[in-house]
Amino acid sequence: MSAQNKYRYIWNTLIRASANLRSIPSMSFQKIPRRKYTVPCAVGFSLFTWLGFEKKLSAEDELIHTIKHCILFIQKSEFEKAEQLLHVALRQAQQIHHQLGITYIYDVMANLALQREELDKAKQLFIVVTQRIMANGVLEDDPRVVHLSVKLARVSHLKKDYTTAKLGYDWCLEKLYRAVESDPTEHSKKLLAMTEDWYGRMYVECDQFDVGLKYMVNSLNRMREVPDIEREHLVVQLNDIGTVYDRLGKATESISYFKEAIDLGKTLDMDLGTMYVNLGRAYLKSQLLDAARKSCGHAWKLGVMSKNQDVKHEAELCIKQINNLG
Repeated sequence: MSAQNKYRYIWNTLIRASANLRSIPSMSFQKIPRRKYTVPCAVGFSLFTWLGFEKKLSAEDELIHTIKHCILFIQKSEFEKAEQLLHVALRQAQQIHHQLGITYIYDVMANLALQREELDKAKQLFIVVTQRIMANGVLEDDPRVVHLSVKLARVSHLKKDYTTAKLGYDWCLEKLYRAVESDPTEHSKKLLAMTEDWYGRMYVECDQFDVGLKYMVNSLNRMREVPDIEREHLVVQLNDIGTVYDRLGKATESISYFKEAIDLGKTLDMDLGTMYVNLGRAYLKSQLLDAARKSCGHAWKLGVMSKNQDVKHEAELCIKQINNLG
């Protein structure tokens, strides 16, 4: 059985195994706070536009107002409030028999569960959304189905079912490369970049740093071309790529990425202490002791000012290493 057919078999099995609707309830590269700086598309890049939801509901509609408030809560990381309000929105949609609205709300619920790493719940919900879309005659090559398949691959990845995740990512990437080549929409480019980023991180988790780095750099380059990507995410990507280069013993490249991450992060409201520690250690490996001392010293100050004991401790260890050499 070919890899593609094997994935199709697994994927179809997942679809058939979906639970009843009424019962629906990573290598950590750095210690960067991930509450605010998540990989894009986890929630915001859902099926809202692709389903045509905007065209079906007016701005005055009570349901769409409820959903918009859900999204605002998610953006502010108020996940419990978002969860509660999503169930209110779901009841509203069910009461008016708005099937498109129901599908969209399940999609937002699934993305929220994925963001919170409630993986079994996310898997069930993504399968439900896929079932509802395909019940209307949509085929497996449809961009909406590929979008959902990426999310299912991500769930397998986070559950450390790397075999299933790899089959899923490969299948989706084949579809996405073809889609971007034939019709390079912002949706397809963003989804491709997100998929490459997640796939690269999976390879890094499996200690295949060279392969993982290739996908992560490709993703970063694509992200730079997407106008609505949050710059905070680019900072995280730059920092994490620098970390992979560091693991490969390529200090010069890691320094370059760490410096770019810091320069961009300075323009944003971000905690840069960990990145300064990373930069200091990269300088240390290059025997640039003065630069290393300056970077780790600044990290220590940031740790003290922000009362971040982890950053403060890591900076102190870095300074101790420098003093032992110099």
